[in-house]
Amino acid sequence: MSRRVGRSLVGRGRGRAVSALGAAMCAVVVPVVVVALPGVAAAQDSASYVFAQGAMTVQGAVTSTDAAELKSGETYRSSIEAGVKGTGLGSGSGAKGAAGTRYYRVALDGSSDTYVSAVAVPKAGADVKVAFNDSISVTLQDRQGNRCDSEVAAFRSAEYPRPIAATAERVVREGGGRCQDAGTYDVVVARKTAPDSTRERWALELRVSSEPALKSPPATTGPGAWSSAAPRPPAGIPSERRGGTGFNDARSLRQGVWKDRIRPGQTLFYRVPLDWGQQLFTEAELGSSAGDAQRKGFVPSALNVTLFNPARTPVTSKDASYGGGPSVAALDSLPPVAYENRYLSRADEAGVRFAGWYYLRVSLTPEMKGTFGNKESGLTLRLTVHGDAASAPTYVRDPGVFQVTDADRAAAERGFAQGGGSSLPSGGSRSGGQAEPGASGRTNRMTVVGIAGIGTGSVLVLGLGVWTYVARRRAPAGW
Repeated sequence: MSRRVGRSLVGRGRGRAVSALGAAMCAVVVPVVVVALPGVAAAQDSASYVFAQGAMTVQGAVTSTDAAELKSGETYRSSIEAGVKGTGLGSGSGAKGAAGTRYYRVALDGSSDTYVSAVAVPKAGADVKVAFNDSISVTLQDRQGNRCDSEVAAFRSAEYPRPIAATAERVVREGGGRCQDAGTYDVVVARKTAPDSTRERWALELRVSSEPALKSPPATTGPGAWSSAAPRPPAGIPSERRGGTGFNDARSLRQGVWKDRIRPGQTLFYRVPLDWGQQLFTEAELGSSAGDAQRKGFVPSALNVTLFNPARTPVTSKDASYGGGPSVAALDSLPPVAYENRYLSRADEAGVRFAGWYYLRVSLTPEMKGTFGNKESGLTLRLTVHGDAASAPTYVRDPGVFQVTDADRAAAERGFAQGGGSSLPSGGSRSGGQAEPGASGRTNRMTVVGIAGIGTGSVLVLGLGVWTYVARRRAPAGW
């Protein structure tokens, strides 16, 4: 931090009075600057991923022997370095992890379904390069190195940095074979990096969610037929709701038409409460005013929309190209939310297996900048929540994030970035504050403005008092 040295005013009479005024004003201004600086930094970094409040920092180990424990219901911060020449996957339990591989552990009971998610957050910026197959993977395995489940999230055709997420699961079922017993399991998080990709560390957000068993034995087959016909999208004048930077400050939405602004290279997050028996239909439209309307061109896969379930598992995704006119990315139809969906063979249909907050990640490729200019583009979201809420399965205990509460519905209605109830983003707490609509990425800026305003007002009031004091000292008696 630099040190500023000001000039002093030398003289007698009025000069001393001015010096006194300057010193008094500086005494007020300096604390204001010190207080405002953190807010200014936060405002400048408002596009950065917002991690869960109270998330604990944990260091991933290079071997399973030294792995730190992740507890169910908790959220953690960590990081991972680049792999070597596109590698990153380690070999079995106890093996020395390759560069780009980190080990953690979880203690599982013998009845709950468990989901371990990892959100990889590369540094954003035009100088950061990621490749088609650059990825993050999460593997859950037993102490003998037998794999329970694994998932990989890659950038694919959208080769630009943005948060990506993968989830490994342990599902308990009759005749399930391996990974059904209570005990300690290894979590292996691996990063795959192409030789010419940027090799800076990626931040990680890790979360463990447990879905309790049912009181009665569940069905072991998927549901029957369901309607895949999409209803007519909602119409009307869209209301504005600003998207968040990630899962923790995602803007809450309900059925309706919503508008936002998105710039090249930006990723926005939204969330929708989806109850048992309900279907979500989503359309994201990039308007005809995208970027510089005077420019002509074509950008393939300009807009990407991805849906994640409450466990942060990717469910389905869709791209839309852009050529100057309105362009729409509509997600494929999915079955109504049902417990039995987990037994369906298609991963996207199996992903809508529980109630809770479903997340939408909307990204605009930075290639739009070169073709249509580095300007914000209009974004419209049309959401349909089809069907009435059905009765929830009877769990043996509170299902936590796998439910929709009255507080969640209120958050969606009012557009809170953080809802109450089952899914408040925190390091395990279920209580906390709420952000008003439109506050995402702006709270710190408004705090700075408020503090600066108070400081400026204090200076003016103090200055008036000092001038009055000086004038009275110099005025004739009886003034």
